[in-house]
Amino acid sequence: MDDLIREIGFWISAQHFAAAETVCGPLATLLPTNMQRYCPRFVDGVFTTVELVTLAMGLAFVLARALVMHYWFSGRFVRRAIDAYRWVFQGTPLLIQLWLLYFGLAQFALLRESSLWVFLASGWWVGLCALTLNSAAYQTAILLGALNNLPEGQREGGVSLGLSERTVFRRILFPQAIRTAWPSLANEGILVLKASALVSTITVLDLMGHARTVFSRSYDLAVYGYAALLYIGLTAVVTVVALVIRRYAFRALPGDSWFARR
Repeated sequence: MDDLIREIGFWISAQHFAAAETVCGPLATLLPTNMQRYCPRFVDGVFTTVELVTLAMGLAFVLARALVMHYWFSGRFVRRAIDAYRWVFQGTPLLIQLWLLYFGLAQFALLRESSLWVFLASGWWVGLCALTLNSAAYQTAILLGALNNLPEGQREGGVSLGLSERTVFRRILFPQAIRTAWPSLANEGILVLKASALVSTITVLDLMGHARTVFSRSYDLAVYGYAALLYIGLTAVVTVVALVIRRYAFRALPGDSWFARR
């Protein structure tokens, strides 16, 4: 199992650098001299960052939906447990969460000897886990807020049609909550993108990780400027994708000012 996961990691890294050669070749004459040599590293870092953020946001949404549904239908004990989870992950810095998971869990011999160690020993997997748990806490809060702001008549109307409470939640309430919360969810994606730079502190060679490595070899502060420009570009891409999804994936409703302006 360990060897298989490592082989997959090496294969993915090889694909990144193969794509980097394709991208950096035509740009060689356009890039600054000090950037040409390290272009493949930055491209690899961009791919790693995009993979981490995309997976983390997707997994966090699945987890947040499950938590919201349990919060909506369960009793007081479950609600308090979910509130405690949100309080911990929203109330502590992501850096501390990363370090506790990566360095803290390594202190327990039971975990080091278990099958989970192949994942817990990898900065990439721990980074994905921390980003997922952190974002899920925020997405849960966002979705609960959107649900609580829906008119009570939505639920009553569904029940009056003979639908069960869970069907009303799945088919009527939750889709509207996503629609209402979409700008906040998109903003959460941007925040996760920027926060992902912290995974470089646990040995992950994402965009920030490669920037730190390049700086340690060249002592050229310009590399952080290049990294900043790439983060700005990624943020712009996330913003455009979020706008396109909102424009074309959600049906326009009467009185929706956002759709009326477009």
